[in-house]
Amino acid sequence: MPEATTRMALLALRARLGLARQGARLLRGKREVLAAEMFKLLREAVAGRDRLDASLREAQRALVLARALEGDAALASLGDGAAREIPVSVEERRVWGVPVHRVSAPRLRRAADARGAPPARWGLAAAEAATRHEEVLEVLLEIASRELYLERLGEELQQTTRRVNALEQLVAPRLAAEARRVSLALEERAREEAVRLKRFKGRAGA
Repeated sequence: MPEATTRMALLALRARLGLARQGARLLRGKREVLAAEMFKLLREAVAGRDRLDASLREAQRALVLARALEGDAALASLGDGAAREIPVSVEERRVWGVPVHRVSAPRLRRAADARGAPPARWGLAAAEAATRHEEVLEVLLEIASRELYLERLGEELQQTTRRVNALEQLVAPRLAAEARRVSLALEERAREEAVRLKRFKGRAGA
């Protein structure tokens, strides 16, 4: 809807245009910070995935050796006795104004006497396999927070980019065009008033 052709409307349009441009500048700054943080997290996420892959390979090798030395039945029995619930907590916090979730858990690697069976029942290979798999879980939970944060940052970066584009490509151009229209209309009106005034003075002096 066109604005009224008044000086007050022109001042209001220019004020809104200034706010739109200022908002776009602030959002561009936020976008740059988010992008830098995201690239940093990407490098950490890649390193975390490499650690997880290495831990999984070690755990797999340890399991293969344990199965060969201890047998599947013995490992299944030990595994049943060592089963437990893992108390995982999820904490919400804000980083750069972005709500993210942090996953945490207590230390998962256990001593041989804390796995539900006498240590004597755990051969060296079985104990090593259990330790390696507990390490895998620790690494997995460690990188879970980072990847959740990375996903949330990506969403916020996209949203911020959409806002910047809307302000720069839609809102600001529309306000600028409307301000020009009102300004030109006021200038035209002023010229017409000047011409009428000149004619009036001419007739009055005749």
